[in-house]
Amino acid sequence: MKATWKGTLSFGDIDIPIALYKATGKHGDLDPHRAHTEDGSSVRHQRWCEEEDGEIEDREAAKGHRHSVGRKIVLDDKNMASPPPPDRKRVNVLASVDEGGVDPMLFGQAYYVGGTDPIADRWYVLFRDALRESGRVAVTRVTLGARESLAVLRVHDDLLVLQTMSRPGEVRRPTGIAPRGDITVRPEELKMAMHLMDILSVGFDLDEVHDDRR
Repeated sequence: MKATWKGTLSFGDIDIPIALYKATGKHGDLDPHRAHTEDGSSVRHQRWCEEEDGEIEDREAAKGHRHSVGRKIVLDDKNMASPPPPDRKRVNVLASVDEGGVDPMLFGQAYYVGGTDPIADRWYVLFRDALRESGRVAVTRVTLGARESLAVLRVHDDLLVLQTMSRPGEVRRPTGIAPRGDITVRPEELKMAMHLMDILSVGFDLDEVHDDRR
């Protein structure tokens, strides 16, 4: 398995050299692309300028933002460039919280955490076992690519797993989505639904669920 990131896990005064490996991904999937129905050749996407009504070169394109008052803001690579954060190769442990204290809605990409220095494996095991025994997860800050993210470190079997998180303010409010509040369910209906869930759960094995349309 190829590492996607290498750096240091900082826990108090302890620094543990680590590498991150993507824990999830698609295996063996098709990689479809846009094709011409007549001959199967690839279809090229053009960069089209609406103002000039014509195609432009890739080097002429940048990121744009239209302000609420109608002003156009263009940000090229020079504008977007920023110095890397000082801790871009470090997973900083900020605190530890109860395992059930983090809303699963915040969780994102998961990474296996592997040690890169056998001499430091003792500290890796110490940190892992401390999380396991306490029933806690560690809240961390890490920079992956150009984005600084919050993440949690938790124990999975004999490994640490780092899982990126959205910030609470990034979770959208589900306004107007929930059913009406005046709907009532009779006890016998609830009992029937729970019985049906029990029936569906008999012999169920998540590992046996496959993508039949791939």
